[in-house]
Formats: sequence, structure tokens, C-alpha cells
Amino acid sequence: MNRQSEIQISWFQLVLLLDEERMQAYNYLLEKGVICMHCGGIAEKGIIVEKIYLTSLNDIMVKGKCNVCNGYVARIMEFGEDEEFFNKANEFRKAIGKFK
Repeated sequence: MNRQSEIQISWFQLVLLLDEERMQAYNYLLEKGVICMHCGGIAEKGIIVEKIYLTSLNDIMVKGKCNVCNGYVARIMEFGEDEEFFNKANEFRKAIGKFK
């Protein structure tokens, strides 16, 4: 498996990468699966996504702020373990010129 560089992507690019099932998983994880260290648990009122990245392992990482305390949060979603998504992400990287 080739390790690529981490690249920031836009919401539009994320929508192109994720099929409907993965988009549902993404939204669920944002709603129920982001830990806020400042609040001491799940970011219950969600987060404001500020940046989205395609990681070196073709996972999705979001960075943003907790809607309750405005504390910094981040979440990695391990989509890259899925061979189909991993290959789609590499094709995406080639299309935007970020494939090594």
C-alpha cells in the first residue's frame, strides 16, 4: 500500500468521494462520534466542520469546533480500509494531480 500525502479537500470533493452509504456513516459519526475533550464527552450538539482532509491512508479527517464550548475537535473516519474506497480515493488523487 502506497502512503500518500495528506490533502485538504472541499465539501464538494467529499461528496464526490463518498457514496450514499458512506455519506450516512460520515454524518452519523459527526453527530454521534466526535469527542470533545473540553466538554468531557461526545460533542452532543454536533460540531462545526472547518476543514476536511484525505489522509495519507485515504481516510477522511475532519477538524472543527464543538457547538457547545467552541473547543477544538477532530475525527478520523477510517474509510481507507475499504479497498473500493481506497482505490476511488487514489483515482481522485490522480485527477487532481496529488498522486505519488
